[in-house]
Amino acid sequence: MGRKNSGYKSINKKNLKTAGIIVLLGSILVILLLYKNRGESSDADVLIREEYGKKQNIKLVAESEYGKEDIEIELLSRTYSEKEIEDMKEKFLEELKLSVLSGNSSFEEIYDNLVFPETIEGYPFAIGYRVRPRGIVDSSGAIINDIDEETPIELEITYSLEDFEEKETIEGIILPQTKSEEEEFTKKLKKYLDSENENNRTSKTVILPTQINGVNIKWSKKKSSKVPAIIVLTVVCAGFVLFKDRLLSGENEKKRREKIILEYPDFAVKYALLNEAGLTHRQIVDRLASEFEKKKNSPIYEEIYKVSLDVKGGLPLTEALESMSKNCGVREITFFVGLINRNIKKGGREISVELRKAADESSSEKREKIRRKAETAGTRLLLPMVFLLIIVFALIMIPAFDSFSF
Repeated sequence: MGRKNSGYKSINKKNLKTAGIIVLLGSILVILLLYKNRGESSDADVLIREEYGKKQNIKLVAESEYGKEDIEIELLSRTYSEKEIEDMKEKFLEELKLSVLSGNSSFEEIYDNLVFPETIEGYPFAIGYRVRPRGIVDSSGAIINDIDEETPIELEITYSLEDFEEKETIEGIILPQTKSEEEEFTKKLKKYLDSENENNRTSKTVILPTQINGVNIKWSKKKSSKVPAIIVLTVVCAGFVLFKDRLLSGENEKKRREKIILEYPDFAVKYALLNEAGLTHRQIVDRLASEFEKKKNSPIYEEIYKVSLDVKGGLPLTEALESMSKNCGVREITFFVGLINRNIKKGGREISVELRKAADESSSEKREKIRRKAETAGTRLLLPMVFLLIIVFALIMIPAFDSFSF
C-alpha cells in the first residue's frame, strides 16, 4: 500500500510540473499580447495609415442606437501627392547616386564595382536599372570582366511610385584597373593558355610557351602531396591509441561497479547458504572461485577468484578480502568483507543471518533503483512533450497574431 501511495504522489508531481509549464507558456502569451496592445485605446475616432506599401487589417466595433456591429477593414497605406513627390525627388536622386557609386569618386572615373540598391531608406520609390552596352556590368553593379581601356557606359535608372514613374540617365566611364607587372604577366599567361586550349582542340597536344614578353618560363606538373594528411592521420591515431585506456577507463569502471552491485545480492545469498552448510570461509572462497570458469564475464566472481589465488599463494584470507574490497570500490562489497573479516577474527554464529539480511537490503535497493530508473524514463519524455506543446501553441497563436497589426 505504501508503494502505491508513493507512486501516486510521484504522478501528481509530474502532472504539477506539466501544469506549471502550461501556465508559464500561457502567461508569456498573455504578456506578449498585453505588450503588443500597449498604448492602444479602446476608443478609436481616427485611423492612422501606415507608410506606402504597408496595409493594416483592423477590427472595429461600431456602437450606435441600433446596437454593436463588428466591422473589419483593410486600411490601405497612404499615397503621396504630386507636390510631395516633387519635393522628394531631388534629395532622393542625390542619395541614390551616392549609393550607386559606392567607393568610386564620380561616374567619369569608375574603377571599382558599382552598387544597384532596390530601395533607398526613407524614400518610397521602387528602383530599376539598365546598363548599356551589355556584358560589362551585371545586375548587381559588379564589373564582369577586366577592362583594358576606358569604356563608356550609359546607366538608365527608373524610379516609380504607384502611377508616377520617371527615368534618370547617367553617362559614365569605366577605367582600366591598374595592375602590377606580375599581375599583367599572369593575365597574359592565362589568356594564352585559354586560347591554345580552345583553338587547337584537334591537336593531341597543347604546346606550353617557353617565353612571354621576354620572360622565360619553365613548366612542371604540380604533384598533389598526401604527406600532410598522412602526418595528421598518424598523429591522431597515435594519440587515440595512447590515451584510449584513459578515455575509456572511467566509463568501463562505472559499468563494472554497476554490474557488481547487480550481482551482489545473489552472491551474498550463495555465500550465506554455503556458510550454513558448514563450510569454512576458506572453503567457501574456493568453492565460489571454482564457478569463475562458468561466469567469466562476472566481475564479482573474478575478484573472488583472485582472492582464492592470493590465499593459495600464502596471503592471509582477511588481507585478500580487503584487497577485493578496494578493487571493487563498492559500498556493498566493503560491508560484506567487513562482516566476514570480523567473523574470522572474533568468531560468532550469526554471520549467515547478517549476510542474508545484507543481501535482502541490497535486493530492496536494487528494486528501488530499477523503479527510479523507470520513473526517470517518464521524466525524460517531459522535455519533448514541452517542445510539442510549444509547437501546438505556435500553430494556434501565429494565425491569431497575423490578424493583428503592430
